[in-house]
Amino acid sequence: MISCQHFLVGDSLIKKINPVLLLVVLSILVFLLRKFLFPDYSDAALIGFFEQLLSTFGVLSIVYLLLLYFFCSFFFIPILIPLNIVCGALFGPFLGSVVSLAGILVSCVASTISVRYVFKGMAKLAGGHKEVKKFLSQIDRYGFIVAIIVRLTFFVPYLLQNIVLAMTTIRLDKLLLLTLFGAMPGVISYSFLGAGLVSFDDAGTYGLYLLVPATLLALVTLFINTTWRQIGIGRNQD
Repeated sequence: MISCQHFLVGDSLIKKINPVLLLVVLSILVFLLRKFLFPDYSDAALIGFFEQLLSTFGVLSIVYLLLLYFFCSFFFIPILIPLNIVCGALFGPFLGSVVSLAGILVSCVASTISVRYVFKGMAKLAGGHKEVKKFLSQIDRYGFIVAIIVRLTFFVPYLLQNIVLAMTTIRLDKLLLLTLFGAMPGVISYSFLGAGLVSFDDAGTYGLYLLVPATLLALVTLFINTTWRQIGIGRNQD
């Protein structure tokens, strides 16, 4: 299940990722998603489609989404990032960010319960990976700053983050607090990208929806790399 090499603590991962290039790739994926799923829809038609969808379910649409976050996280179904993008498309960049953040908090609860109390074999499976062991040892050495870095690396799937964080001894309430702040740049970025799905016809608006994720990604990368240099996270240890 844990397939990302240098998963969260290996400094080579982020140092090899160019934020601009990553944004370009994400933008291309959003563009392809729009073209393949809604090839005949203009922005106005697509917005109308989503408004009709929301009017059908009303407030329950948010409840259903949060239940979907819980279900997918509890049973380790890796679609949390696409759900964040969908929230942006359905609710817009701002409300979509709020709903996405609530969803990630729900997913944190679901994965923690699942890994710690139900599917305990998942912890044994993940614990066999060298990078996961390294992360757990760095949690003991550096404390919560490592968990914050985990949440800030939003190009790493949230489900993987949830599983590994659930393997720590951090209490659930503290995990939720760390997630609240650490996951915020990621959920905002994906919600803005989702909102871009219905903004292709307006170059100015679409550009703004790309600028926000680019700025957040650059700031997060700068923070993580600066933190590594200052306290040595990611260096080889005996």
